[in-house]
Amino acid sequence: MMPTKSTRYDSGQIPPADAEHGYSFKVHRRPYWLAYGIPLLAICALFTFRCSLPGRQSVRGFWTVVTQDSDSVVGTVKWYKCTEPGSVPGSECGHVIVPLDYLNSSAGTAKVALARYKATKGPSKGSVLLNPGGPGGAGTVLAYRMGPVFQTIATGEDWDLVGFDPRGIGRTEPKVNCFGTSARQAMFQRNTVLDRGFQVAPKGSGLDRREHLIQQYQEADALYQTQFALCEQEMGDSLRYMGTSTVVRDIDFITRALDGEEALINFWGGSYGSILGQYLVNMLPDRVGRVVIDGIADAPMWASEPPYKWYRQWLSNTEDAYQIFLDGCAKAGPSKCKLAKNAGEDPEDIKQRLETWMQGLFSRPLPVPTTPFASILTEGQARTFVFSTLQRPMLWEAHAEILFDAMNGNATALLGSPQPSLFPDLVRSGVSCNDQSRFGKLDAKDVIDEALYVMENVTHFVMSVFTTEPDSGCEYWPVDPPERFAGPWNQTLRNLILIHSNTADPVTPIASGRHVRELLGLNSSRLAIQDSPGHCSVSAQSVCTVNITRAYFKDGSLPPDGHICPVDIKPFEGKDELRSYSAEESKILAHLKMVATYFGQMGDLRQSGEPF
Repeated sequence: MMPTKSTRYDSGQIPPADAEHGYSFKVHRRPYWLAYGIPLLAICALFTFRCSLPGRQSVRGFWTVVTQDSDSVVGTVKWYKCTEPGSVPGSECGHVIVPLDYLNSSAGTAKVALARYKATKGPSKGSVLLNPGGPGGAGTVLAYRMGPVFQTIATGEDWDLVGFDPRGIGRTEPKVNCFGTSARQAMFQRNTVLDRGFQVAPKGSGLDRREHLIQQYQEADALYQTQFALCEQEMGDSLRYMGTSTVVRDIDFITRALDGEEALINFWGGSYGSILGQYLVNMLPDRVGRVVIDGIADAPMWASEPPYKWYRQWLSNTEDAYQIFLDGCAKAGPSKCKLAKNAGEDPEDIKQRLETWMQGLFSRPLPVPTTPFASILTEGQARTFVFSTLQRPMLWEAHAEILFDAMNGNATALLGSPQPSLFPDLVRSGVSCNDQSRFGKLDAKDVIDEALYVMENVTHFVMSVFTTEPDSGCEYWPVDPPERFAGPWNQTLRNLILIHSNTADPVTPIASGRHVRELLGLNSSRLAIQDSPGHCSVSAQSVCTVNITRAYFKDGSLPPDGHICPVDIKPFEGKDELRSYSAEESKILAHLKMVATYFGQMGDLRQSGEPF
């Protein structure tokens, strides 16, 4: 099957809302009126009781007809009590019926899963839509499991928090389902480079490092080609509708459906959610209400460059985070960090032991017979675990113990830990491949030469990102989306947005946050900086950062651009004993820890096949 034609919007061209392009909701009024209005007029004439016509409630012109059999009707919104495991009291689950293709009214419909935790104080100011990242993260879980927590650390109690599962993800339909089951996907990947991780030959091993990496990339390339061919067989054209541009249209639709046709869009997104947020504010600049993006990935690069060219910038703070990990471990000593031999040890000694152990796994992997599926621990898997650890500073103490046990021959806990690469099915590819331009087949030599440059000049963890952030192989993606936004990225926004970046985020560096702020300018954005390692500001505990976010959602107030917040609890350390915390501040710190634990468990949910 040849890729289906898509519409690419760039150079300032936003899809016009008119009948010619099909995005105007008005073009649907006549068909829905003919389908439902005339029969109901006849029914009203036959019966003496009072009845009303559909369409009293509309979403920019789409008739909203809510009946027991209305799940094919665009605009339908249904809510019911959440019964999902871990649902907090008062949470609601549901769905909204949206156009499958906003540029083609005849394409059919999609069902977007929703969850809501309503405002608990005063009248609601409106809805804040949530995206936890990925791409592949299900926002519904944030609302029905973490609603009260996110009100504490982000919005305050006077907003409704609405999680939604983006296209292809979680309980939204159609769902990416190329393998059928998570077991089939695991079998496909087992003992391949996607499972073992890319292994980097140590210097002096006798192997040509470049040639060995090229061979591994060629294996990965064949796997990408195979899995996307399987996707085409199983899903066909339905894969077209998973891209970020379409999700932005859904956000607009959901906001109008829940809050009214003139309501502005309010949004919180972290990691990939920051990419979604950049698409959102640049595609719909006049619709921007309160928008917070955290852990900034560079959307212009995401949309215009092949993934292997992202890493010079995206990994520019990885070694900073690694050094903070080593320094904190050395300072804390073995009581808090099992990797240290004594408090005050030279961090370089810890690094030397850890690196020597990982390099040794290249030629002699560690047997691990005690996991559910007996396996071995490879150099690639161990290094990927360390790389992933850098993203979660509140888990450093626990992960240091896991590494210590593995270095002493017991890697059961390490291999049993969440593996970020195991997204359910190919949900991530459904987004990233629809977003990427068509680059043609990549040369393995070019990919590896760039990786080797990054390895020597930026970070030695670069090969880990090929499996933790699986965005490669899109030259084999079998379809094109109906819409692919490619800029401009410097629109003037109706309201200022808030950008959060950490000083040592190992995967979304502060350089990306600064770039987004520079593109949007001070008339449309402010950058708040958190002085910490970890991925996204919520990976660390800072009352200052939370207060900035809450003030913004309260009344739109923002700090001076570039304001720096300290953290209150550093990795391997407890609270500052010289500072007293109010009850509210203690609650904030406790809820931030809950968020970090939740995001640390997301990998478990990925592996189980559950939406997260």
